[in-house]
Amino acid sequence: MMPQDEPEQARYIVTALRRGLSILTLFHRERRVISVPDIAFELRLSRATAFRMAYTLERDGYLQRLPNSNAFQLGAKVLMLGFDYFQGTEVVSCGREAVYALRDRTGFSAHMCVRDGTEIVYVLNAASNHRLRGDIPVGTRYPCHAVASGRALLFGMSEADLATLYRGVTMHAFSDQTPTTVVELFTTIESEREQGYAANISGFVSGIVSLSAPVRDRDGSIVAAINVSDSETVLKDLASVREEVLLAAAQVSAQLGWRG
Repeated sequence: MMPQDEPEQARYIVTALRRGLSILTLFHRERRVISVPDIAFELRLSRATAFRMAYTLERDGYLQRLPNSNAFQLGAKVLMLGFDYFQGTEVVSCGREAVYALRDRTGFSAHMCVRDGTEIVYVLNAASNHRLRGDIPVGTRYPCHAVASGRALLFGMSEADLATLYRGVTMHAFSDQTPTTVVELFTTIESEREQGYAANISGFVSGIVSLSAPVRDRDGSIVAAINVSDSETVLKDLASVREEVLLAAAQVSAQLGWRG
C-alpha cells in the first residue's frame, strides 16, 4: 500500500522508484521468499509490471531469483547496504574498540547489537577462540523478548510503551524462561533494569550463557547493547564477567556523550 501524499508534494514523487523500494520492504524475518504474484497482489500491480520491477532489481543485485522459480529473495547488495550503514554509525564506530577489548579481557565472544522494532540486529562480533562458543555473525536477528541483549535494549520502556510495541506481535517461547506476554516481559525487564544488566542461562539456546548491558547516548536514550556469550562449560564466573560488560557499556556511553 503506497503512502498518501499532499497534492503539493506529489509532483516530486517518482512512483516507479517508490514501487521498487516497496518490493524490498515486503521481505522480513518470517518472509524471506516472495513470488511475483504476491508482489502484484500486495502492491496492487499487474503481474507484468511486478515481474519487470523484480527483474530490474534482480539485474542490479538487490534481489536474487530462486532456481527454476518466479520467486525472489533479497540479494547481496541489499544486505551490504545495511551492513555498510551500521558500520558507519557513531555507536558502532565508538563500540568497535570496546567490544574487541571486552573479548580480549574475558576470553568470551563479545558483541554489540541495536534494536529494529521487536528484534535485535548484531552489528559487531568479536568471536572467542573457544571451540564451544557463543559466536553470532553480524546481521543476525533475534527476538528482543527472548534474549538478554534484546531486553537490555528495552530497559527504557514503560509497560505502556511495550504494549504499543508488541501490539499484534506473538511472543514465542524458546524455553520455560521466555516471557510470552507484555506483563511478563515488563516484570522481567524491571528486575533486570534494577541490577543494570540482563542475563540468559540456557534461556534462548541450550547451554549458552549471555549477559548484556545497555549503551546510552548523550540524551540517555538506549541506542545499543553490549554482551558476552559463550558455553556454560567455560562461562562460569558471571560476577566478574558482569563487571566487564558494564564497564564496556559505560565506556561506549561516555564516548557518545552520556554523563549519567
